[in-house]
Amino acid sequence: METPDPPPFDVPRVLLFGHRGSGKSALIGALLQAGETQGETLRGEVVSSSVDLPRIREAAYSGKLESANTELSSFTIRLRPWRVGKQALMEPLTVVLDDCDGKAAEALMDHPAPITQRAPGSPLARAVVETDAIVLLVDASSTREELAEAFAEFDAFLTTVERAKTDSRAVGGFPIFLVLTQCDRLAQPGDTQKTWEARVKDRVDYAWKAFEEYLKDADPEDGRESPFLAFGSVELDVSAVAIRRPPLTEHPAPGDQPYQVAELFRDCFSGAKAHHDRVRRSDRRLWWTVRLALTGLTFLLLTLGTIGLFPPETTGPDLAAKIDDYERQERPAADRLADEHIERNKKALNRFAGDSAFARLSEDRRAFVTSRLKEIEDYQAYRTKLAGAIAPAAARSLPELAKVKESLRAELALPAEYSWGETSAAQLRDKWLSDCSALEAAQSAFVDKYRTFDRDGTVLMLKRSFDENWLKDIDALFATAEKPPFPLNAPIPNSPAVTQPRGEAITYRVPYEFDEAYKARRYWEQTRDQIIHLRDLADALGLISAPNRPEAVLVLPEPNGADSAALAATRWAALVRTYTRQTEGFPEWDAQHFPDPARGELVARLRKSFETGTKHVHKLFAVKDTAEGWTALGASLTEPKFREWGKLLHLLARLQDPNAPDPVAELAAFLHNLDKKVFELDLQGFELTVPLDLTFDRVDPNGQFTVTVTHANQATDVAKFTVGKGVMRGTTTVYQLLPDGPTKLTYRAGDSLRAELPIKAGARDLKLLWENGPTNTFQFDRLTREPRLTKTTPGTEPATGVRLTLNAGSVPKFPVLFPLK
Repeated sequence: METPDPPPFDVPRVLLFGHRGSGKSALIGALLQAGETQGETLRGEVVSSSVDLPRIREAAYSGKLESANTELSSFTIRLRPWRVGKQALMEPLTVVLDDCDGKAAEALMDHPAPITQRAPGSPLARAVVETDAIVLLVDASSTREELAEAFAEFDAFLTTVERAKTDSRAVGGFPIFLVLTQCDRLAQPGDTQKTWEARVKDRVDYAWKAFEEYLKDADPEDGRESPFLAFGSVELDVSAVAIRRPPLTEHPAPGDQPYQVAELFRDCFSGAKAHHDRVRRSDRRLWWTVRLALTGLTFLLLTLGTIGLFPPETTGPDLAAKIDDYERQERPAADRLADEHIERNKKALNRFAGDSAFARLSEDRRAFVTSRLKEIEDYQAYRTKLAGAIAPAAARSLPELAKVKESLRAELALPAEYSWGETSAAQLRDKWLSDCSALEAAQSAFVDKYRTFDRDGTVLMLKRSFDENWLKDIDALFATAEKPPFPLNAPIPNSPAVTQPRGEAITYRVPYEFDEAYKARRYWEQTRDQIIHLRDLADALGLISAPNRPEAVLVLPEPNGADSAALAATRWAALVRTYTRQTEGFPEWDAQHFPDPARGELVARLRKSFETGTKHVHKLFAVKDTAEGWTALGASLTEPKFREWGKLLHLLARLQDPNAPDPVAELAAFLHNLDKKVFELDLQGFELTVPLDLTFDRVDPNGQFTVTVTHANQATDVAKFTVGKGVMRGTTTVYQLLPDGPTKLTYRAGDSLRAELPIKAGARDLKLLWENGPTNTFQFDRLTREPRLTKTTPGTEPATGVRLTLNAGSVPKFPVLFPLK
């Protein structure tokens, strides 16, 4: 960091002072970051500097900032006022920012004598004497013992500074800021925003308590500026900052967003300018005072001579007369308790009470003085309590706001014994009460707006058809909801502004971040995203009847004349290229996410595309109905063309059912190691349905139902079932087939399977036979097929309407892509 040319003389100066490693130089880099990202809070924009601030910022945020090894580095910085609309938040300001070397600061604290010299030789000691505000920095992550040691050194240092200011007859109210830096280090894994800020506040409270006795003398009224402070007295404020926020549960990647840096520099620049202006006014008054004193001295000599010749009688007012005169001239509470008057009145009343004649006064005069002193004490205590209270602008939910309102009406209610209604404290409390009502109304308006957007979006998803008007309605809704319903930087109605700290009018940004408004906004955003996904999926399935729509890539042509081998890869590439907003695997297109009737239309199109895709895959199969032929087919499924079809068909299946498997992978697994695979048939019971009109004669079972598996070695396994009594169901008779002995069978590819049930039709003995199916290699599928009925003549005929249903146990199922004929 280079030391620039000597800074301008007649501008405010701010000194960053602290131990080594306290983060002084990093704050300068964070100043530029705050000016760019939090200009409204800083109230200004950094437009020029005597140093390369972007370079310093880059070094600070990259962790490569190095010490300049220079006792004092001075930067001249010019701020341009930030504007909200046409209103400027400040006047243009040029300020000199002095950054001291940590080692030099420690040496000066050990030996502070140069500060009290008339012309200090040390640049740092001279900067302390000439500065308009001092920022004392200490690492917030230090242990309490380390903080206590640093505070003790600062206390001794401030005592010397105060004495130096008193000796030089400096004006009162010299601003000093105690800053806990690097408070992001206080965050712990799993912290939320609230828990981390509570930990930071605890560290700040500790800092206040460590200085408590000193602050009572130096800052009797919570750091408020006052022109009636004694010569050399100081105003001290405590805050916590970080050049970046820590990762938290709500914001795991916060970026380089400074924390409280803008607020720190805003307040210290403002305090430095105010002190600088008071010094200039004091210097002018001092010059006129000297001239008037010389004139008065001449007059005094003449007066003394006259008094010597003509001595007057003693007629000076006594204490009672002074109190009566004070009471006659007393102003209303709002005036006498105002910041610019309260200390002067307190001192006058204390002089009355401390006078040796006070005890001999009448009771009413003593009561007046005592009551007024108690009122001042009570008012200052009330102001302290109000300053420590949570303002409505800090609430982030309706329950938090309700607590703030209850606090204002209860513990912060104005004491009935005093007439404080027009005081600045009462004005701030009244403003906060108004803010509570204004915030409730504003957040309710946000919630209503986003609920309206959500409701209108839901209506758009309930359409049965998708056309050009539907697209226009979507665009119109999105355009309306794209921006916040109200300008976030605009003051909300009925939020007054008072010229006090935390007295600014509240903007719409506060209720916009309320939990209730956030939830309503998130619901709308989820609905908005769902509409976008519905529109994209409808486009991909060719459901939108409007011009200039994307290619319907999920609508597949029939296999005849198409290049089935390349079709899946071509369509998948077009899908990924066209719909870039979707995540991998297109989970947002799950049809179950959309309401009916749109869901029904989507599922119908997806099912049709899946069936057409299955035809393309079957076209590519070359299989013989033997165990060897099926094994060869399974081995071929690793080819690229089948892998691409598996990916596309899996997508079409998953969009109908999220649990659907990859059909190509499923078939490959079914055919894997076919020569060693054993299929288990667990036949624990069936239900047989027989139509009443199966034959001209009544049909009745006439024996046991049997399932026979004949293995390659001609060994057989038989499962037998007893037929229960038939039950009429409409035009059918239903029989329960109950196990008669073991019913578990094993089946290997190529085994033979036959099932039969003897029946009697009138006087004829017939049979129902289950011995036909689409494949000779996997005959267990025959149990799911319609049986044949034997005739009295050779041959069989279809047993139309007869249905065999397994109601207990299990039979192997073919994969969805199995080429059944």
